Amino acid sequence: IRAILLLLSDDYVRSTSEDARKGGVVALAACAIGLKKARENVPPVQECRDLILASVVHACQDHSQRVRYYATESLFNVVKVIPALAVQHFFILFEILRSLYADVDVDVRSGAELLDKKLKEVIVGAINSGSFTADACVPIFARFVHMRNKATKRLTLT
Repeated sequence: IRAILLLLSDDYVRSTSEDARKGGVVALAACAIGLKKARENVPPVQECRDLILASVVHACQDHSQRVRYYATESLFNVVKVIPALAVQHFFILFEILRSLYADVDVDVRSGAELLDKKLKEVIVGAINSGSFTADACVPIFARFVHMRNKATKRLTLT
């Protein structure tokens, strides 16, 4: 499984072909769905999940608007099927979400809004279960609340 994920990440997500990058992030989201039922506490499984997340997050910063859109949709699916991964890497996801909210493409921004709703749902569930504390978020939110970008400010305040 790891070899397939590395192939998708290296040969597709980091390809010079836009279509290959789009296909790579969609395939990685499909792999995340496949790993949904795998036991979380097994180190190789956690490594595979981290690899998926890192590759999809990388694609969210792509120069192509279409790739960023597909990466946003894929990230939504990864967060949906592996919520513990979203809790574990919340601060990375928040940073990416902040940049997606400020994207020039309307489709990317609408995908970011869906991802935002799903991430909030996951984090609220984690707070209610005691596996995440809201206090940990205060420093990062305080940093962004004074930004001039309205989309970033709205994300931070909601």
